[in-house]
Amino acid sequence: MGGLDSLFYLYWHPLFFNDTVSTMNFENIMRKFVTWGILLVPFIPLIVLTFLFFPFITGKNFAFRILIELLFGGWVILALYNKAYRPRFSWLLGSIVAFVGVIAVADIFGENPAKSIWSNFERMDGLVTLVHLLLYFLVATTVLNTEKLWTRFLNTSVAVSGFLGIYGLFQLWGFLTIHQGGVRLDATFGNATYLAIYMLFHVFITVLLLSRFSGNRIIRHIYMGLIALQILMIYFTATRGAILGFLGGVILTSTLVALFGGKQKVLRKTAAGALVLVFVIVGGFFLIKDTNMVKKSPVLTRFTDLSISSGSTNARFLVWDTALKGIKERPLLGWGQENFNFVFNKYYDPKLYAQEQWFDRVHNIVFDWLIAGGILGFLAYVFMFLATLWYTWHKRNTYFSSVEKSVITGLLAAYTFHNMFVFDNLMSYILFFTIMAYVHWSYKESTKKVFMDNMEDNRDLGIITRFYAPLIILLTLFSMYAVNGKAILASASLLDAISIPAGHPSQIPLFEKAISYNTYGGQEVREQLAQIATRVAGSELSVEIKQQYFSLAGKEMQKQVEKVSGDARTQIFTGTLFDAFSQYSQGQTYIEHANELSPQKPTILFQLGLNTLNRGDVQGALQIFKQAYDLAPQYDQAQIFYAVGAIYAKDDILLKEILVPTYGSIVVDNDRLLQAYLNSGRLQEVLGVLRLRVEKNPNNPQTHLSLAAVYLELNERGNSIFEIQNAIELDPNFKQQGEYFIQEVRAGRNP
Repeated sequence: MGGLDSLFYLYWHPLFFNDTVSTMNFENIMRKFVTWGILLVPFIPLIVLTFLFFPFITGKNFAFRILIELLFGGWVILALYNKAYRPRFSWLLGSIVAFVGVIAVADIFGENPAKSIWSNFERMDGLVTLVHLLLYFLVATTVLNTEKLWTRFLNTSVAVSGFLGIYGLFQLWGFLTIHQGGVRLDATFGNATYLAIYMLFHVFITVLLLSRFSGNRIIRHIYMGLIALQILMIYFTATRGAILGFLGGVILTSTLVALFGGKQKVLRKTAAGALVLVFVIVGGFFLIKDTNMVKKSPVLTRFTDLSISSGSTNARFLVWDTALKGIKERPLLGWGQENFNFVFNKYYDPKLYAQEQWFDRVHNIVFDWLIAGGILGFLAYVFMFLATLWYTWHKRNTYFSSVEKSVITGLLAAYTFHNMFVFDNLMSYILFFTIMAYVHWSYKESTKKVFMDNMEDNRDLGIITRFYAPLIILLTLFSMYAVNGKAILASASLLDAISIPAGHPSQIPLFEKAISYNTYGGQEVREQLAQIATRVAGSELSVEIKQQYFSLAGKEMQKQVEKVSGDARTQIFTGTLFDAFSQYSQGQTYIEHANELSPQKPTILFQLGLNTLNRGDVQGALQIFKQAYDLAPQYDQAQIFYAVGAIYAKDDILLKEILVPTYGSIVVDNDRLLQAYLNSGRLQEVLGVLRLRVEKNPNNPQTHLSLAAVYLELNERGNSIFEIQNAIELDPNFKQQGEYFIQEVRAGRNP
């Protein structure tokens, strides 16, 4: 008997507590419930709930939140009963509380408080996650109160990392699928970067355990094998930040061991050897970086591209520059979590045209927290690191040896370096808070302030079981449903909706069901609905079905706009939806607002130009396309849209100025240009584009039929028949219809 069932049992059997043995039973039950629950945390990386939207993210996050809510409820009951389980102050605990507190204020007064607090399904971040991490820290530091428990917890985590390493090997060998595609291993994370930082933590944690272990040699070899496996996983994630962070962490750890290893000559020599090995590896790479072996390696080639002028590196600098502008605008408390998209849109740099158009992270931990919490939030974040290092190296912390202190320091350095190029996820957060909890406990252990001291014998179990326990149980159940229950149902309904073909009778009801839960995933539900409705508008489904999609999607997107009117993404999604259903006047309002919110983004100007063109203002559209082109003249899509404007404006001189320098001709194989030529009656150019397509893919019967239709329009009936015959040869099923077309063409009719 354990968990909530135990609590209800104890509540309804108050006579059970009339003796000392019963009192101890209550404490033991609660302590075991919370302790065994904490030992489940290392298994969270294994969770992938395929019935949820973003299964690699939502599954782990929901599991962590529910688990922590249960454990926190149990811990509160335990702490009410026995003061030994209550937290003892340290500046490390104070720094975490301060960090969460400052970020909470920043979120509440930020650009979009609701999203700052709750985040969305794709990220599952926000204040809710930070609060759960704080609760995790409180429970872990008070319940994991012996060296044996901490060793068991860390060994469990390392064992899980070993299982994930084997999973990664099966992906490497092709027996299991790499979920994100490509060659970068991702195990059960669905993202190579997330796997990389997870393994990076565990390399150092395993080294830490190995340095403390002095028993069976076989166990030591197992530790060393796990370290090798973890390093191998980091390498095959091809995550540059993690690999460089690992090397930097090894250098720092080895240097510290060499300096402070004292009389441990073997360890100091090992550290010196590790330093030499790292420098040999790095130096050797630069010597062979131009060889075929490196060029053929999908991992090593990512490092040969590490230059300021490379596309990905330059993009990071551009995004960081954008972040700086946002930081200057709100320096003290920032914009709130999950609100970088407002900064990115407002200060968008057109040079980012080839990158993701809706960045929601800076991909740099310094700028990310400066954006989320301003200077105060960033300083609070740094204070957590400084407090962790302070208590690790404090002279009164005798629990850690100098080697162990060096390993923890190297881990924090590697983690920080990695985060200079990416951002945290749930597991990196959990592991970071685990290290902080371990350091906090070690200092209290060293200073003889272990949480099991000063236990009181005078405990009023009756009031706890009759009043506090039922109240806490009810609050815990309510929290589980309010924070997780509805969101899980909404996420599952959304995935069901997008997993079936558009037009299926159950799709719209599923979207309505997902929306009805009114959760923080509402924007994602509405955006998915809007995108499907936009595709439906151009499909062959019935007018009635199209109207059903438009009615629901239009109504819901307008609700989303009302909720967050300053989001350019929501505005452009709504405008594009109305445009797809030929509601150009309504679409204009939203697209123009999107352009006001993000005036430097060519993709928004493209949609505004198309909207203007569809409203009959050809010259107005041409000017808008020119504006987009002037922002990013090297952007191929900007050239195409500008050329489309020139075609409709019948400005052949401008058309040649746009296309000839890049393509050498005004006949370019592009769907938008083809449609513009066709709509403008320029059949010679249409003919030229289709001929290009036949040259590229002569085995496509549809292209030959399109050519036949154009030849017929030009009254070149012989060529038209020839192309129909080609289509028949390529598709025998078309023979009967094709022969009928030929007969009609020969008779002088247009079939």
